[in-house]
Amino acid sequence: MTIEILSYNASILNPLLKMAVPLLFALAAGYFFASRRKFGGLLHQVATLLFVGALAWLISSVFRLEGDFNAQYKWGESVFALVSAVITLFIAIRVRSRLQEISGIFESGGEGER
Repeated sequence: MTIEILSYNASILNPLLKMAVPLLFALAAGYFFASRRKFGGLLHQVATLLFVGALAWLISSVFRLEGDFNAQYKWGESVFALVSAVITLFIAIRVRSRLQEISGIFESGGEGER
């Protein structure tokens, strides 16, 4: 027996959380878009990738919400979650390579000054 507030079918938290998630992803996408417009260079590239990732997660979460009402939309959640995972992996690889480049600059610059 589960507590009613934690029950998937009976709890008010279930639909509220499903509505909150797209709103939070939309907010994150807005922040990334503003950062994309404000910054240039590497920060622009990273903000663009994060913006695209947030949009993919936003679409996935909307399909998740709609999937509760129309079963044919359930596939969209999985497809866009996969797209989001690929974008996130690409972002991680790109940011890591840039961080390694930056780390190399600081390491070589610090030793050359001594």
